[in-house]
Amino acid sequence: MTKDELIPVTDKIFIVDSPTSGRFPLAYAFLVLGTDTRALIDTGCGPKACRQVMETFEVDMVINSHCHPDHVAGNHLFKGRALWIPEERSRETGTVDLLSQRLLGPDQEAAAFWRNWVRTMLSMEDYEHTDTFGHGHVFDFGGVSLEAVHTPGHLADHYCFLEPGTNTLFSFDVDLSTFGPFYGNPEADIPEFEASMDKIMEMDPACVASSHRLPVQENVMDELTAFKKKITRNRNRIMKALDRAMTLDELCALKPIFGKYLPGVEVIYTFFERCMIEKHLEQMLEKGLIRSDGEKYFPA
Repeated sequence: MTKDELIPVTDKIFIVDSPTSGRFPLAYAFLVLGTDTRALIDTGCGPKACRQVMETFEVDMVINSHCHPDHVAGNHLFKGRALWIPEERSRETGTVDLLSQRLLGPDQEAAAFWRNWVRTMLSMEDYEHTDTFGHGHVFDFGGVSLEAVHTPGHLADHYCFLEPGTNTLFSFDVDLSTFGPFYGNPEADIPEFEASMDKIMEMDPACVASSHRLPVQENVMDELTAFKKKITRNRNRIMKALDRAMTLDELCALKPIFGKYLPGVEVIYTFFERCMIEKHLEQMLEKGLIRSDGEKYFPA
């Protein structure tokens, strides 16, 4: 791997591609080539790419934007180097077992499947962090710096990073994808996600570089607005599907949010769908948009 093979975002920050071109279950990583420090932000670009970056660029530091496997799976490959992770819920990361409890909750079947999947498909292993960071922390790499911006909702520990020189926001899983915001884990929170989107839009970035899409430099505010509106789109899809009295299982079986699941990981996608639907149903009940007798849900 050479510098010419990387995708430039700024003159000192580059995208490290993944075998899936950033598509889940892998993600883009970002290589920062400062005059004092060389850092890799996230390690879910695949073990081959991680090793190439480590060998070619002699990375001094690894930083995680948040703890999802497509962002941390290669952490163990950088043992001996500084590893910075978000301070939020930092004690619940580092081992596959701990992370499965955090991200899959009490669903033992889904958690067991998830543990096997991330170990075999993503080559994820346990890791130890050396440092934590919080909102407002500034990483100075020499000639380029990044400011940490806490943007929960996707997960409690999700961060973006702002490069002030070019007003570029590295947004990670605020990915401006056609699917829209993902909040399929127990700690994910719809109001927090919406508030994080508002915070990002107030920043008015000139460029948004995410983990699953090439950088957006045109119509940035329109893209951010459209991404946020997909939360409402999901709620409307649930409302449309709920055209009669249904149990939660019956509603989930219609897949109103995902539509279809990635083959081979249906167990995990079923969990994600159910989690997202439950969050919407709770909001919809509070707003009087639907009714429930404790067993079934009804149109209002």
